Amino acid sequence: MLPYQSFVNQLSRDFDAIPDTSETKSGVIFPLFGSKETAEGIILTERAKHLKSHPGQISFPGGVMETSDPNLLVTALREWEEEMGVERTALDILGKLQGLHTRTGFHITPFLAKYDGDFTFSQNKDEVERIILLPFSDLWTRPFYAIQIPGREPNHFAYYFDLPDGLLWGATCEMILRFLKEHSPFDRSPQIVQPNLTKPPYLDPKSL
Repeated sequence: MLPYQSFVNQLSRDFDAIPDTSETKSGVIFPLFGSKETAEGIILTERAKHLKSHPGQISFPGGVMETSDPNLLVTALREWEEEMGVERTALDILGKLQGLHTRTGFHITPFLAKYDGDFTFSQNKDEVERIILLPFSDLWTRPFYAIQIPGREPNHFAYYFDLPDGLLWGATCEMILRFLKEHSPFDRSPQIVQPNLTKPPYLDPKSL
């Protein structure tokens, strides 16, 4: 469990700034759940398996900025409502985390939020297969791997958690790791392994 007061004052509240980049801009909600004082885990989604982009992948609620969105927080909240079927009033926005450049040409801005709802979701089945409640304890105890990214510079790794609900990897995993390293006592080192798949996610832990 992470006390909110241990990190909330360290977060940016500059919600109107839009990254100066030619990459496709997107905003996501990084939703925490727990008690009034402490965060106990993260709410994630499993993307629908028929989607063209990242089918079946564990991810944050969010999406690409539209021209009508005045900023990326509006983007993230709009997508939250569309995907989760829950009003944005169930979220207390705590602050903005560092943006992430992906290898696929996106810049993702995560907004950390405290979820105050009753966990009654009406997710959009066209986009979201299911809702996942990930306790922080799983990130301290479940198998944790890294592989060197094919064709990238040395010491550039992709990270993976083998969770009961599936494989957490990619940009979502990277954003979670950044948060843990900056705002929690997380100090685990991954087991370095060789990729055993020729295409993303490049790793199947069951075949190690």
